[in-house]
Amino acid sequence: MRWRLRNFLLPAVLVLLALMWGCREDEDTGICTDCAEISSFTFLSYNNVALSTDVNAVIGSDRVITVHFPANTNLTSLIPNFIHTGKEVLIGNRVQVSGRTICDFSKPVQYMVVALDGSSAEYTVIATKDPSTDNTLTFFGLKKADNPGLPSDITFVINQQKKEIRGSCFRWIDGDPVVGMIPSFETGAVSVSVEGKTVTSGITAISFKEEFTLMVEAETGVKRSYLVKLLSPQVNATLPVLKIDADGPIDSKEVYQTASLQIFGNGIQEGLWNSSENGKKVEIRLRGNSTLGLPKKPYRIKFPDKYSPLGLNHAKEKSWVLLANDADKSLLRNAVAFRASEILLADNARGAGFTAATRFVDIYLDGIYIGNYHLTDQVEVAPGRVAVQSLKASDGSNPVTITGGYLLEIDGFAASEPLHFITHVNNIPVTIKYPKDDNYHPAQVDYVSNLFGREAEGALFAADFADPVKGWRKYFDEKTWVDYFIISEITGNSDAWWSTYIYKFRDDPLFYFGPVWDFDIAFNNDNRLGDARLKLMADAAHQPRQWVNRLREDPGFRKAVKERWNLKKGELRTLVTFVDQAAESISMSQEANFSVWDIREQKLGHAAAPPASHEVAVRQLREYLEVRWNFLDGVFKGW
Repeated sequence: MRWRLRNFLLPAVLVLLALMWGCREDEDTGICTDCAEISSFTFLSYNNVALSTDVNAVIGSDRVITVHFPANTNLTSLIPNFIHTGKEVLIGNRVQVSGRTICDFSKPVQYMVVALDGSSAEYTVIATKDPSTDNTLTFFGLKKADNPGLPSDITFVINQQKKEIRGSCFRWIDGDPVVGMIPSFETGAVSVSVEGKTVTSGITAISFKEEFTLMVEAETGVKRSYLVKLLSPQVNATLPVLKIDADGPIDSKEVYQTASLQIFGNGIQEGLWNSSENGKKVEIRLRGNSTLGLPKKPYRIKFPDKYSPLGLNHAKEKSWVLLANDADKSLLRNAVAFRASEILLADNARGAGFTAATRFVDIYLDGIYIGNYHLTDQVEVAPGRVAVQSLKASDGSNPVTITGGYLLEIDGFAASEPLHFITHVNNIPVTIKYPKDDNYHPAQVDYVSNLFGREAEGALFAADFADPVKGWRKYFDEKTWVDYFIISEITGNSDAWWSTYIYKFRDDPLFYFGPVWDFDIAFNNDNRLGDARLKLMADAAHQPRQWVNRLREDPGFRKAVKERWNLKKGELRTLVTFVDQAAESISMSQEANFSVWDIREQKLGHAAAPPASHEVAVRQLREYLEVRWNFLDGVFKGW
């Protein structure tokens, strides 16, 4: 019996002693002096904006506290609430206050609980969260700090529904941005990549020349693709770029301003220019009549030497034109008209080469993008242009030289020109474009004004005007007049007879028609004519129309038009295809152009109402040509 009692009491005593040693109490206060324990650890939602509900941790016997959060919780800034015994709780040397101290739980955190007697116990808090499903970007841009060549930061617009990221820059970017620029972005995703290569925000350079797909992958492995596009005529250029930096304001039609010029061919190797390398500046001024008052200004540029920019090698001359095409929302009308001229004049020995060469370009002026322009010839007497013989004041009244060459324009604005005359029969205003108004002899003016304004016009309106020897053919080249007539009709040029260029060679009695010029309000783009698709310009175009209407009275002229149309109408029908090809070639450029110049604004009062988009403008032009071709084919069959 004693043995059994002894065996029962011994373990009980040992347990009691262990308890006494494990939690020693102060003899006076009865407080445990060596207690250092965390008994509760939680994250309350009212204390943590990142949480929508309370999150409780689990405290293990090994003093490891585990806590699991919802996906996308920001673990770097959380406030825990905890209950503990002992004097204080530390992380390192910093005292932690329950419900107040902010901690970063994105990695394990070591808590030390210090007892009253100085002893301590360590707890490790390990936080985890559900895998994030976030595969979106919340910000995307190009920062000047990462890309010193930028004029300023570029913030892109993110369309989550369309999965598109789009930005634009219409100022010049220094350096070589085509090679690549460094984007910055914000995302909760685990990785961002382009073509399988990881992209790190603020570090990895990407080429923005073409649009590209940016792949964003969530922690769950689910991917989301964005189509990224930077609209910048400099960076993703599909056309040559002219960078013009003027030495002062360009505000005069008469006075040139000096400027530095760089021509970037973007695939074209000929006719480039760099003022900083060759030390040669160009000159630039405003140009135009009615177009000069429009927001997007046309310019005339003059090189210091005879030059052929961008491989337009048919002519090397100082002066070139930059057509703005502000009233033409397709931007294509002049190009299409010049193509029609090439088709008709190419097999004319006296007309070949008299179609202005063209090249679409993008232009930056003083670091600012000013739009899509049409680089083309200046209409002037020169080799490769209007190639008539030279005629100057020094030639005087020499009976040989006085016969040519000449360049005239039937010109509604002739009264404002220094050298002009009025025809004798119909009072038609004519500007003498060549010889130049600062280098001519009065006898030359008398000669050409009498020959053109009296004799030639007189023959056209004489009773025997249709006579092949005595009539108008004695003075005018029938072939170029027929071609000019057809070009004016297929393009629906309302200014066909208001502005008509005519030239004359030396020792040649005939006046030739051309080159064709100025078609921004052609192709049914003149509201003063109404819907002109089914109207002959000989009837509907602006005055003076007396000459063309007189010609239509000649059966021989009508027959010549019919024969020429039948010969060339197949090629002229390809103008529809040309429109599509040209539209494709300026696809990016037109988008940039109409980002700067709103397509919905039409400042030329007599131009047609603007279309809703460039796509609509191109469709209208294409449909016009189809309707016009069929209409003319029917008309000329009856001639």
